Amino acid sequence: MDTKLLPFWQWILLLVLLLGAAYATETLVAHEQQHARSQQLRHEIASAGQLRALIESELNIPLYLTIGLTAHVQARNGEISPADMHLLLPELVHQARHIRNIGIAPGNTLRYVYPKTGNEQAIGLYYPDIKEQWPDIEAIIAQREARLVGPIALVQGGTAFIYRLPVYLNARNYWGIISTVVDIDSVWRLLEKQTSEQEVQIALRSLSATGRAGPAFYGDERLFYDDSMLLAVSLRGALWQMALRSLTPPPDRTLAIRTTAYSVTLLLLALLCWLFMSRQHLRRSVAEQQRSKLQLRSIMDNVADAIITTLPDGTIEQVNLSCYPMFGYTAATLPGMHWSALLAEPQRLDELYTATSTNKAEYETLGRRRDDSLFPLAIRRSHIRLQRQARQLLVLRDLSEQQKTEQLKQEFIATVSHELRTPLTSISAALGLATGGALGELNSSQLRMLQLAHTHCQQLTALVNTLLDVEKLASGNMQFQLTRLPLLPLLQQCIDDSQILARPRRIGLVLHCPPDLQQAQVQADNLRLKQVLLHLLGNAVKFSPPNSTVQITVQVNVQLQQRLLRVVIADQGVGVSEQFVPKLFSRFSQADSSDSRMHGGSGLGLAVSKSLIGHMHGSIGYMPNTPQGSCFYIELPFDASIQPGQLP
Repeated sequence: MDTKLLPFWQWILLLVLLLGAAYATETLVAHEQQHARSQQLRHEIASAGQLRALIESELNIPLYLTIGLTAHVQARNGEISPADMHLLLPELVHQARHIRNIGIAPGNTLRYVYPKTGNEQAIGLYYPDIKEQWPDIEAIIAQREARLVGPIALVQGGTAFIYRLPVYLNARNYWGIISTVVDIDSVWRLLEKQTSEQEVQIALRSLSATGRAGPAFYGDERLFYDDSMLLAVSLRGALWQMALRSLTPPPDRTLAIRTTAYSVTLLLLALLCWLFMSRQHLRRSVAEQQRSKLQLRSIMDNVADAIITTLPDGTIEQVNLSCYPMFGYTAATLPGMHWSALLAEPQRLDELYTATSTNKAEYETLGRRRDDSLFPLAIRRSHIRLQRQARQLLVLRDLSEQQKTEQLKQEFIATVSHELRTPLTSISAALGLATGGALGELNSSQLRMLQLAHTHCQQLTALVNTLLDVEKLASGNMQFQLTRLPLLPLLQQCIDDSQILARPRRIGLVLHCPPDLQQAQVQADNLRLKQVLLHLLGNAVKFSPPNSTVQITVQVNVQLQQRLLRVVIADQGVGVSEQFVPKLFSRFSQADSSDSRMHGGSGLGLAVSKSLIGHMHGSIGYMPNTPQGSCFYIELPFDASIQPGQLP
């Protein structure tokens, strides 16, 4: 990266950007503070309105009842009886909240009080005798209107608000006063609940007609002398002032705004510096990328296999040079074509895609050259991304030379096997006659040597027969006679034949077959199925430790709604290494191929067995045994139509 100092104009640009960001940040902080305070103010205004409405509504209800009682007295022309009051006053008290008592004072003397309990001292009270309250009462009588006063210390004890309403029977005939005592504690409890829910703090005080404020009778008086909101409350001649302040301070996001804004500014400045300093580096990188691209193209063009990249729909995008001579096309003619034009059977493209769904899968088919000649072709397919776009990568390999080599190898194996089979048969027969006494009596050393030679000759004959089977399977010349076979007798016969190998090492062969499968039949070639079973049993015995057991189990396996008859052969040997499992059924494959291996073999038995089972429409497989050992199994279709008692 070029690390030279920045030009002067770039420093000026960075400084202007920094100053502009600082000005914008501080302006945003000021707006945020104003917005937070305005939100808090809106909350306080809304809460103040609700609380004022609550106070007015709760304290006006008793007044309405008092006015109704006044109308009753006026309707009776002032003639009220104790019986009427005993019926009417309880009903009025129970209709409204916060009423502590209702008193009726004809001629300014308190005659009726409900409830009487706790208010006995007030009965008979003559209002003019209450020196501190009489001037206000006298003013109410003169003004002929109801008025809320308080808080007032009651004669019977406690403090309360009192609604006093003068009663006139006509325009000049004064009758008396009706007073409703409001429970101040009940009102305060309701007010405290509401302020707690709205998260505000309030204080109340009275105001005179001249605007002079009295001491606070509710809340903290200091609220009237700070920046709290002040609101007037009017209640029937009583004028109060309410101070309100929110308990929740406005959110302060100035630190977060400054931190974020200056961090972003520094980041942008650093990014701008990096962009300036990376300019030359980017130019060099582009040049290096072009050189790498040319080098990669050169490598691809020198690969013998054809390499093709296509779009997701299969249209050829790029090919290497090896692709043109392989398919007989001239240069630059393949891009734009669909790659299936290079196949002999393009209609089987879906089958090819399914077979090559994994990167390691290889699909063999026929390719088509431009002159319509066909040749064997192997295809590998994978999905890649170029410049963030999906692409398909195809690697195509011409198998013509490989198949020729394979054919020569098969012909060589067939020729050698046929040439060896006849002399080996004669030698084995001669050695058999010699060990049987046809040449006369032999001493023990001679007999032992001839028996050893006879055994090795039989092994060599078996190897030649296996090679011939491989050649027949590869050329398709092996004949199969598929007939209905009872499985259990054939399996028992194979177990009996394998006892010759198992007894010297005291290895037990145990067969497990459920009762419902003892009569099961399969469609198979008797000789070839027996050949496979004997090979699997022989391997199990060969690789089992002495004094162990080989378990043979017959069971039914269900796969994709198809019932399969499975024969499982499990030993207690060392098992097959995980790395060798993929090569188990390949020709000439052995886990230990060294000259010092413990067990002999050609490495062809499992490959031949797999091919034989495949021709009988079955399968063969391997899985580890528990807790140790190997577990091989074969599966054949379990067709109910060929079972005993179910034949058509």
